Amino acid sequence: MEESKPLNRIFVIKVTGGQERSVANLLYSKALIRSSPIYSIIFIDKMKGYLLIEGRSLQPITNLISGIKHVRSIVPGTMSIKDIETLVRPKEVGIELSPDQEVVVISGPFKGMRAKVIRHDKEKREATIMLLDIPYQLQVTVEDGYLKPVEG
Repeated sequence: MEESKPLNRIFVIKVTGGQERSVANLLYSKALIRSSPIYSIIFIDKMKGYLLIEGRSLQPITNLISGIKHVRSIVPGTMSIKDIETLVRPKEVGIELSPDQEVVVISGPFKGMRAKVIRHDKEKREATIMLLDIPYQLQVTVEDGYLKPVEG
Protein backbone atom coordinates (compact mmCIF):
# COMPACT_ATOMS: atom_id res chain seq x y z
CA MET A 1 0.00 0.00 0.00
CA GLU A 2 1.41 3.40 -0.96
CA GLU A 3 1.78 5.96 1.82
CA SER A 4 -0.06 9.19 1.05
CA LYS A 5 2.02 12.36 0.98
CA PRO A 6 0.83 15.09 3.37
CA LEU A 7 -0.94 17.94 1.59
CA ASN A 8 0.49 20.69 3.77
CA ARG A 9 4.17 21.54 4.00
CA ILE A 10 6.10 23.83 6.30
CA PHE A 11 8.25 26.48 4.63
CA VAL A 12 11.02 28.32 6.47
CA ILE A 13 11.30 32.08 6.04
CA LYS A 14 14.42 34.01 7.09
CA VAL A 15 13.62 37.31 8.81
CA THR A 16 15.56 39.98 10.68
CA GLY A 17 16.46 38.69 14.15
CA GLY A 18 14.18 40.11 16.84
CA GLN A 19 11.43 40.93 14.32
CA GLU A 20 9.83 37.48 14.22
CA ARG A 21 6.67 38.42 16.14
CA SER A 22 5.99 41.63 14.21
CA VAL A 23 6.58 39.95 10.83
CA ALA A 24 4.32 37.04 11.86
CA ASN A 25 1.57 39.51 12.82
CA LEU A 26 1.92 41.38 9.51
CA LEU A 27 1.82 38.14 7.52
CA TYR A 28 -1.22 36.95 9.47
CA SER A 29 -3.11 40.19 8.74
CA LYS A 30 -2.14 40.10 5.07
CA ALA A 31 -3.17 36.43 4.77
CA LEU A 32 -6.59 37.19 6.28
CA ILE A 33 -7.20 40.14 3.96
CA ARG A 34 -6.18 38.19 0.85
CA SER A 35 -7.75 34.90 1.98
CA SER A 36 -4.40 33.21 1.28
CA PRO A 37 -4.23 29.43 1.64
CA ILE A 38 -1.91 29.68 4.65
CA TYR A 39 -2.73 27.39 7.57
CA SER A 40 -0.31 28.55 10.25
CA ILE A 41 2.49 30.99 10.94
CA ILE A 42 4.83 29.88 13.70
CA PHE A 43 7.73 31.55 15.38
CA ILE A 44 9.77 29.72 17.96
CA ASP A 45 12.09 31.42 20.44
CA LYS A 46 14.74 28.75 19.81
CA MET A 47 14.82 29.68 16.11
CA LYS A 48 15.79 33.34 16.20
CA GLY A 49 15.58 34.93 12.75
CA TYR A 50 13.19 32.36 11.25
CA LEU A 51 9.45 31.90 10.80
CA LEU A 52 7.67 28.70 9.83
CA ILE A 53 4.69 28.98 7.49
CA GLU A 54 2.38 26.07 6.76
CA GLY A 55 0.79 25.89 3.33
CA ARG A 56 0.19 23.58 0.39
CA SER A 57 2.62 25.21 -2.03
CA LEU A 58 5.35 27.82 -2.24
CA GLN A 59 3.58 30.29 -4.56
CA PRO A 60 0.99 31.65 -2.07
CA ILE A 61 3.75 32.06 0.52
CA THR A 62 5.97 33.90 -1.98
CA ASN A 63 3.05 36.22 -2.77
CA LEU A 64 2.36 36.73 0.93
CA ILE A 65 5.91 37.71 1.93
CA SER A 66 6.59 40.00 -1.05
CA GLY A 67 7.03 43.59 0.02
CA ILE A 68 7.11 42.83 3.76
CA LYS A 69 9.87 44.66 5.62
CA HIS A 70 12.30 42.44 7.58
CA VAL A 71 11.65 39.36 5.41
CA ARG A 72 15.02 38.28 4.01
CA SER A 73 14.43 35.11 2.03
CA ILE A 74 12.79 31.71 1.77
CA VAL A 75 15.02 28.84 2.88
CA PRO A 76 15.09 26.17 0.13
CA GLY A 77 13.17 22.98 0.92
CA THR A 78 10.46 22.23 3.43
CA MET A 79 10.15 20.82 6.95
CA SER A 80 7.80 18.19 8.26
CA ILE A 81 5.76 18.26 11.43
CA LYS A 82 8.17 15.70 12.91
CA ASP A 83 11.07 18.12 12.31
CA ILE A 84 9.50 20.79 14.50
CA GLU A 85 7.81 18.58 17.11
CA THR A 86 10.71 18.85 19.53
CA LEU A 87 10.73 22.64 19.18
CA VAL A 88 7.03 23.14 19.95
CA ARG A 89 6.49 20.34 22.50
CA PRO A 90 5.85 21.65 26.04
CA LYS A 91 8.75 21.35 28.47
CA GLU A 92 8.81 18.43 30.85
CA VAL A 93 7.54 18.95 34.35
CA GLY A 94 10.38 19.75 36.75
CA ILE A 95 11.34 17.81 39.83
CA GLU A 96 9.41 17.91 43.09
CA LEU A 97 11.11 20.08 45.70
CA SER A 98 9.80 21.12 49.11
CA PRO A 99 10.95 23.86 51.50
CA ASP A 100 13.85 22.89 53.79
CA GLN A 101 14.75 19.96 51.51
CA GLU A 102 18.50 19.51 51.03
CA VAL A 103 19.75 19.46 47.44
CA VAL A 104 23.01 19.43 45.48
CA VAL A 105 23.57 21.87 42.63
CA ILE A 106 24.54 19.77 39.59
CA SER A 107 25.08 22.53 37.03
CA GLY A 108 25.90 26.21 36.71
CA PRO A 109 28.28 28.40 38.73
CA PHE A 110 27.41 26.72 42.05
CA LYS A 111 27.96 23.18 40.76
CA GLY A 112 28.80 20.70 43.48
CA MET A 113 27.52 22.87 46.37
CA ARG A 114 24.94 21.70 48.87
CA ALA A 115 21.91 23.90 49.43
CA LYS A 116 18.57 24.06 51.22
CA VAL A 117 15.37 24.82 49.27
CA ILE A 118 13.62 28.01 50.41
CA ARG A 119 10.81 27.93 47.83
CA HIS A 120 10.04 26.20 44.53
CA ASP A 121 7.95 27.57 41.65
CA LYS A 122 6.91 24.57 39.54
CA GLU A 123 5.38 26.68 36.76
CA LYS A 124 8.51 28.76 36.24
CA ARG A 125 10.70 25.73 36.99
CA GLU A 126 12.77 27.80 39.43
CA ALA A 127 13.89 27.25 42.99
CA THR A 128 15.25 29.72 45.51
CA ILE A 129 17.95 28.03 47.52
CA MET A 130 20.25 28.88 50.44
CA LEU A 131 23.80 27.75 49.79
CA LEU A 132 25.22 25.71 52.71
CA ASP A 133 28.87 25.31 51.64
CA ILE A 134 29.83 28.95 52.19
CA PRO A 135 30.51 30.81 55.47
CA TYR A 136 27.73 33.38 54.95
CA GLN A 137 24.07 33.11 53.98
CA LEU A 138 23.44 33.51 50.27
CA GLN A 139 20.08 32.94 48.61
CA VAL A 140 20.02 32.42 44.85
CA THR A 141 17.31 31.48 42.39
CA VAL A 142 18.24 28.76 39.91
CA GLU A 143 16.49 26.56 37.36
CA ASP A 144 15.13 23.48 39.14
CA GLY A 145 16.85 21.25 36.58
CA TYR A 146 20.16 22.37 38.15
CA LEU A 147 19.22 20.67 41.42
CA LYS A 148 19.28 17.10 42.62
CA PRO A 149 17.67 16.07 45.93
CA VAL A 150 20.05 14.64 48.52
CA GLU A 151 19.03 11.12 49.49
CA GLY A 152 19.18 10.04 53.06
